[in-house]
Amino acid sequence: MRGKTESGGALKRKMFYGMLLLIIPVMILVTVIFWRTRTALKEEYIRSMHYDLEEITSAVDEKLDEISYLSDVYAGNTELIEYARQNYRIKGSTAKQSAIVRIYRDILEAVDWLSQREQLGAIYTRRGELLNFLDPNNDNGEVRGKLEKMGINDGDKLMQLVWYPVRENFLVSRRNDNVHERMAVFGSRRVYSWTSNRYEYVQIFALKEEVFYNLYKEKADSMQGEIYIMDGQGHLISASNEKSLESGSVPAWLRSMLEREDSQSFEYTFDGKRRMVCMEKSEVNDWQTVMIVPASAVTSEVDGLYFRFAVLLLLCMGFSGMLLLWLYKSFMEPIGKLNSSMREVYGGNLNAYVEVSKKKSEINDMMVYYNSMLHRINTHIIEGLKADRKKKELELEVLMSQINPHFLYNTLENIVWKSNEAGHPDIGRIAASLGRMYRLSISGGQIIVPMEHEIEHLMAYVKIQQNRYGGSVSFDLRTDMEQIRGLYSLKILLQPLVENSFLYAMEGIERRLNIRLSIRVQDGWVTIRVADNGCGMGKERLEQVRNQIVNGRKQDSASEKNRRSTGIGLHSVQMRIKLYFGLENAVAINSRQGCGTVVVVKIPKITASDVDEYGNLRQNP
Repeated sequence: MRGKTESGGALKRKMFYGMLLLIIPVMILVTVIFWRTRTALKEEYIRSMHYDLEEITSAVDEKLDEISYLSDVYAGNTELIEYARQNYRIKGSTAKQSAIVRIYRDILEAVDWLSQREQLGAIYTRRGELLNFLDPNNDNGEVRGKLEKMGINDGDKLMQLVWYPVRENFLVSRRNDNVHERMAVFGSRRVYSWTSNRYEYVQIFALKEEVFYNLYKEKADSMQGEIYIMDGQGHLISASNEKSLESGSVPAWLRSMLEREDSQSFEYTFDGKRRMVCMEKSEVNDWQTVMIVPASAVTSEVDGLYFRFAVLLLLCMGFSGMLLLWLYKSFMEPIGKLNSSMREVYGGNLNAYVEVSKKKSEINDMMVYYNSMLHRINTHIIEGLKADRKKKELELEVLMSQINPHFLYNTLENIVWKSNEAGHPDIGRIAASLGRMYRLSISGGQIIVPMEHEIEHLMAYVKIQQNRYGGSVSFDLRTDMEQIRGLYSLKILLQPLVENSFLYAMEGIERRLNIRLSIRVQDGWVTIRVADNGCGMGKERLEQVRNQIVNGRKQDSASEKNRRSTGIGLHSVQMRIKLYFGLENAVAINSRQGCGTVVVVKIPKITASDVDEYGNLRQNP
């Protein structure tokens, strides 16, 4: 046992770190939960934004369809074309005013007598006359100049209904203080007369921006965000932001953001503020509606709750710190000594007894019991583990000794048989292969050897057998050597599996015996599969063999003693795998009479880091 226990300061630090290790995971877990809740809330809000945008866009499209319908109706009105053909410069202003009144009364109100739809704002004739239905007296040269500057009479526009960005409604002379009523979205369409084969006039629609704003005003107010309607070139059509509407342009940061982003919803940071942006395109033209909501407006409640939780957790942490300090002074010093001794035992020192004070307490009783437990471990458990380990080693030696003498006898018998045919070099090759086999089987006394050595040992055995049987036997090794390089295996694991095929598969068959060995590494396991096309066995015999693999075979009859093998090959493999890896059913066999036999062995994947310098498996702590 150590002469000194840990200092009080060290134990206090550990208690403090322990408290942190308790609180930090809770903080991380709660943070993850809040973050996921925050993310889910934002995702749900984005879905809601898309739903609202679809409603707004649909309403805007309906309004545009309504204007388009009215434009078609007005374009087909021959009476309106006749009014547009008049030369009002000759007839005078009175005739012009009278024409405006009659058009409004007889044509515009007749089309929509309930006044529920937007009406035509003005017409601009090919003679350059303006018939202004919104403000008949406001038809001066400045107004006409603004229309020409807009390009309403552009020949490339043909008969299309063209919309222009929002601007001040210059068709009305009276200025309105409400920016949504003062600003207007203009639309124009050149009307073609098939009878005269020329363009007669231009329809001019001047919709108050308020018409579009009213379609989304309630949603903009409720979501604490902004809504913009823009055309395909990024020009402003309508906006809930009155400053942007007053300037008649989209904010530069929004235009730049939309040029970079392709998705319909994303988050964007500008001026230190995070914003959620959703877009929806019109199905009627190239307009798009953009909804912008500050992320803080969506997550403010969750963020506030998280902040309150963090403050509460810090307060609890401070209270817990004071409580731990009191517990340390009252109880933790003797427990610290016990804890220090237990760590030494965990590190392998089984003599780390703790010093027991003379005071009577439950903790002192724990120390007495602890010292008694250590004494029992030293006198019983450790000795028992050593004896068990020695027993396993002795069992392994016995199992290994059961394999080699029988094969040595058969191989020597093979050499004697070959020696009768003096003058053939096969005898030397067999002897060389035999020497190579036994040199590899010794392996410097190591139990765990490289898989490459096992394959080399097996191929030496196969070469001996092929010299004996000639062309009546073929052997096929199928494995990726790059995959198994660096892997380890129990010594003499492969040879007994292949020997099983040589000993039993050839009985009573006239065809060539094919033996195939495959080794596969997957998911931390190595699967070894030996298959042959030999005589196979029936169900009853197969059950006997499976039982022998698990329990071994007793030689209690003359017929068993006369067999060419002791029959312990597969049993030896099973027992050694069980001893070293604890696997109960590592060896599996399947067979069919007259078709062949398949043996499958499964062992854990062993690498160099799992083997010590003496060729033994490292013990897990």
